[in-house]
Amino acid sequence: MKRKKILIFIDSDVILRHFILNDSFKDLENSNDVIYVFNQDKKRFDFKKNKIVIDKIPQKKIRYCYIPRKRTGVWFLLYIINLFRQHRIALNKNASKKHYKALVKHYLFEIGKRNLFLARLAGYPIIYQIINYIFSIRLGIHKDVIDVINLENPDLLIHPSFLHGYFINELFKASPKYKIPFVVLTNSWDNCCTKAFCTGLPDKLVVWGEHSKKHAQQYIGMSEKNVLCFGAAQFEVYKNPPKEDRNELAKYFQVDPTKKLLLYAGVGHSEDETSNLKLLEKAIENSILPNCHVIYRPHPWRGGLIENEEDFLSLNWEHISIDPTMLEYYKSSISDKKDSKQYIGMYLADYSITNKLLTLVDAVISPFSTMLIESMLKGKPVLAFLKFDQKKSLSNEFIHFAEFVELEETNTCYQKKDFIPECAELLKQINDKTFSKKLKKRSNFFVSQPQDSYSKQLSKLAKELTSN
Repeated sequence: MKRKKILIFIDSDVILRHFILNDSFKDLENSNDVIYVFNQDKKRFDFKKNKIVIDKIPQKKIRYCYIPRKRTGVWFLLYIINLFRQHRIALNKNASKKHYKALVKHYLFEIGKRNLFLARLAGYPIIYQIINYIFSIRLGIHKDVIDVINLENPDLLIHPSFLHGYFINELFKASPKYKIPFVVLTNSWDNCCTKAFCTGLPDKLVVWGEHSKKHAQQYIGMSEKNVLCFGAAQFEVYKNPPKEDRNELAKYFQVDPTKKLLLYAGVGHSEDETSNLKLLEKAIENSILPNCHVIYRPHPWRGGLIENEEDFLSLNWEHISIDPTMLEYYKSSISDKKDSKQYIGMYLADYSITNKLLTLVDAVISPFSTMLIESMLKGKPVLAFLKFDQKKSLSNEFIHFAEFVELEETNTCYQKKDFIPECAELLKQINDKTFSKKLKKRSNFFVSQPQDSYSKQLSKLAKELTSN
């Protein structure tokens, strides 16, 4: 049988970590001719010098496009219009009013009152059809995408994506024009409730789980049959526990295995994390949280210290230590010498190390982040918190947590005065095997855990779409 040709379009370095580094396309490569198409923009993503690309993909399988960032800015105008259009349609079908209000509040800050009014107005019938037609005619398909499709003559287009970026609108238009099936792979579980498609719909949209599938139907307008739950490509590693036992893992992370080990997972946007850690230190010292040790893991995308935040490494800690695998990154992130060799920038953490850490710890404390879902996959009790003493309403950034906070098995804290008492409640859930099983079962709503690997499921889908 003739091998099919598949083009995989990549326009973000995060996609490399989540898909390429995890061999998500291995089965595709075994039975098809796979070509990787990168959008080369040196100011943002220099794929020609990227170590993952160099190490994992042979040069003969790589093609480049040069779509300018300015073009994505023009598409963004139509994107915003359609985002509010789609969410207004969803609202009329009994979608969450809180979600819509969070969206409005977010973009009121991002684009201003006047532009927000115009974006919402432009999404109404007739006006939208006219604007959409003008954008489509004026922008067309970028010549580099046309050239690579004409050169390779592919049978299938695949785009792992945040649902916005350099390629997505070009591919939505190219797919029907060249009569090539198009598959979009969502990068994260929040993509479908905070994004919108403005130039078309894919033949298939691959999402993490039923949570994202519901949002894809509700907010993006996908039909149920065209949304597939494959799980998360980057979480395949969690299906298999590390080979090390508790003592070996404790030695690796430089902690005492006889203690109750709590992971404090940092946040991507800087907050006063040291202040929260000092509350935990004091509570352990006073036996409010007895026989505990906290491992502090800075977020791999955290910024520098905020005003009045103390450097974690400048303080003496008895019951808290930093994840040793993140030590150098933390030093870099708080450095004032952003242009020096010491500065690492965005750090792409190794999921195999995260698997070890989540296997070792007994419970997880984290601001609203995907680490909470990862912890549930491992059956570990979780305590989530927003910035303390704020309203309980979720901002657009965290609206995808709406179903998470409603779960009976998850713990959520909104007030600083409740932080340590909630941590004490969290300790009661440690080593409860029945509770752990419930958490794992609940996690399937957010991240499906099919028997086949992500790679194998994708290979089967490709065969199905290219068989005719």
